[in-house]
Amino acid sequence: MKSSRLITISFLLIAITTSYDVLGEGTDVVYDADAQPVKANVPYYISFMTYEYKMWICRVNMGSNDPKSCPQRPVMITNPPIDLPTQVMFLLPSSASNNTVHESTELSIKFINPGQCGESGFWRVVQNTTTLDGEVVLNGCMLNNDSKFFIHKANEYYKFTVGDNDSVDPITISLSNEPVGRKKLLAKRFAGEMEVYFYRNMPKEQV
Repeated sequence: MKSSRLITISFLLIAITTSYDVLGEGTDVVYDADAQPVKANVPYYISFMTYEYKMWICRVNMGSNDPKSCPQRPVMITNPPIDLPTQVMFLLPSSASNNTVHESTELSIKFINPGQCGESGFWRVVQNTTTLDGEVVLNGCMLNNDSKFFIHKANEYYKFTVGDNDSVDPITISLSNEPVGRKKLLAKRFAGEMEVYFYRNMPKEQV
């Protein structure tokens, strides 16, 4: 009787594990602010930590308040006008088994709308010859090495890394030291990290 019960429990555990994997909901799934799995090819807003900080990724010219000024790049802006935060999509390689975004899976990041400045809209890391730090710009290509990112859990939020995913000291995306209000995205080691959250819709508190 005891043996029969153990066999039944074992089958139940196998069934649960199998269905869990089929659904693509593993422990490394990336979740949005509504506790839903983040999906590829779906628009998301990116906030610094939670929306209460009122800091959002926007597609703008770093040195201009004119939303049509060129060139543009991803910039973290505090208290932006409601129409300025810009949605991105995460694009996975063709080898991905499904469209659920997992931690440590290589991906590209692209603003969803065509830009007016001729950039591709794909995030790309370029080296700044003055500071020797990498900076995120918008002329990348799908899954080129300099346009390849990874998402990792960072405390309660997430962070982006670039380069070799197996590196002991990964290059993380962090924020520049400009005065509060408008910050570039940098790629550097040992410099903190930009902790972010993903929103399918702009929270009503921001509208």
